Amino acid sequence: MEPIENKNMQGTYLLLILTTAIWGIQPLCIKWLVAAWSPVTITAMRYIFIGTALILIAMSRGEGCIPRRDCLPGLLVMGITGIGINNVLQFTGLQISTVTNCTLIAAASPAITAFMAAVCIHERMNLVAWAGIIISFAGALTVVSHGSLDVIIHFAFNRGDIYFFLAQIAWTIYSLAGLKVMRRMSAPLVTGWAGLIGAFVTIAYGMVSGEFQVCWLDVPLFVSFAYTVIFGGVMAMLFWNIGVKNAGPSVTSIFQNITPVVGMLGGSLLFAEVIGVRELIGAAAIFSGVYLTTHCHSFMK
Repeated sequence: MEPIENKNMQGTYLLLILTTAIWGIQPLCIKWLVAAWSPVTITAMRYIFIGTALILIAMSRGEGCIPRRDCLPGLLVMGITGIGINNVLQFTGLQISTVTNCTLIAAASPAITAFMAAVCIHERMNLVAWAGIIISFAGALTVVSHGSLDVIIHFAFNRGDIYFFLAQIAWTIYSLAGLKVMRRMSAPLVTGWAGLIGAFVTIAYGMVSGEFQVCWLDVPLFVSFAYTVIFGGVMAMLFWNIGVKNAGPSVTSIFQNITPVVGMLGGSLLFAEVIGVRELIGAAAIFSGVYLTTHCHSFMK
């Protein structure tokens, strides 16, 4: 039995590596897409397809497609924050900042989530976990300030980097809201309905602001959009859930460190983004902080 179990775990690890690599490539596709579609249009169009696909997958497993009434407020919060605000801010940021910064700031998401969980739902953390949060934030600050104390003092950050950080806060609210909802509904159904609700809310905002305008995409851009829907949306989400189920959340979270590495390499190769010493130091601090935050809860206070 042991060789079979080892083989199954190897398959799980390969899925997790593939998933995080897919997410690392996705900002590159978005970077191309924002030249043709607005962030509002990209967000709405993506999640119409992603949400519908996930609901159909849940139905194929014998689940009902109608969300529970007591879950609707949570789904609305998830749709507005994790789908609408998170994606629009992140995609807007990619118009004026780099793929490298996008993926590195996103890598700090577990530490941001842990911090907000402690503040909002009073989740208890030990001193090592708090140290991890501080180190991770310091790493993110190093990245967005390019290691310049003058930038920090005068708050002269790149606007795109600020959007990336705010996007992670929105994603944290999405995650915290999802904790309660996913106790009553399956993950694919929750993600699917949150995606559809977020898509329609984003369309409504886009119609009012004039930012929702769909035009035909040429073949390379259509392929990029399809990638963000099929691979970065539906497949990655399902693969990630398999990884969490088979390997556990602690082991699974380690693989998140692959995403910014792929994003940094892709940004350097395709957009000639410079990866300097400051970015590497910031990345090391973010990774170290996330590891301490997510894996050292058993340490004594």
